[in-house]
Amino acid sequence: MSAMSAVDPSVDDLTWDQRIFALIDPGVDGTLIAENLRRTPTERLARMQDMARFLEEARRDRHPAAP
Repeated sequence: MSAMSAVDPSVDDLTWDQRIFALIDPGVDGTLIAENLRRTPTERLARMQDMARFLEEARRDRHPAAP
């Protein structure tokens, strides 16, 4: 019996992704997580690298606020 099923025995009937969503805070948008889970690890890494590049460019191009 897993730690999760010790809390809620009904989770034994859930699929792996349903068990993940059962642990997510209600304020988190599960559709974004589901969208990411449909991607391959390589696709997720590529998206993360694209975002890191975007953030680095944004930091580099940022202008200080005028006083």
